[in-house]
Amino acid sequence: MAAEGASLARLWLHGPGLVPGMRDMRLPGAEAAVAHFRSQGYDVHLRSSGGRLVVLDPGVLNVAIAYAGEGLPGVEQGFGLMADVLGRALGALGLASEVGEVEGSICAGRYDLAIGGRKVAGLSQRRRRNFALVHAFLLVEGSGEERERIANAFYALAGATERESIRPASMTTLAERLAGITVARAADAIGGVLRAL
Repeated sequence: MAAEGASLARLWLHGPGLVPGMRDMRLPGAEAAVAHFRSQGYDVHLRSSGGRLVVLDPGVLNVAIAYAGEGLPGVEQGFGLMADVLGRALGALGLASEVGEVEGSICAGRYDLAIGGRKVAGLSQRRRRNFALVHAFLLVEGSGEERERIANAFYALAGATERESIRPASMTTLAERLAGITVARAADAIGGVLRAL
């Protein structure tokens, strides 16, 4: 793709995994929580972009847009572009979404994408001199409630405070909102938007 200096867009899937943020790893029991989940077969990697814990599995579609060189988009512009790409892709699938923080959800942030008030995607960024990576996770298949349960188990083991726990029913998936949706179909919709930029 070639849009506003974007050099690369990538979509990919990941096996069962946890991606804690730097704040998560400062919790008193973080290392014990990581060891527990690794013993259960989860890949656990520290996030290189901002934000808190994200739960990954093959039903979560990851999307990244990388920018390099002079004239990088600003932080707000980068978030806005990704939110627009995802929103347009969901619209093409017949799903209306809204942007704004879903409090109590996994990795809550100002640029959460929600359907009916429940989070379906989260955005983050990594920035360096002459480089910016805008990343999103989109919950396509599987259960939002199961991912909430896993995140709360991590936070309980890590010794998090109550305010760091994940609120029930804060998450959803495209499959819970649209019959027959698959990761491949969601990826095609996002790819169509990216190719049109």
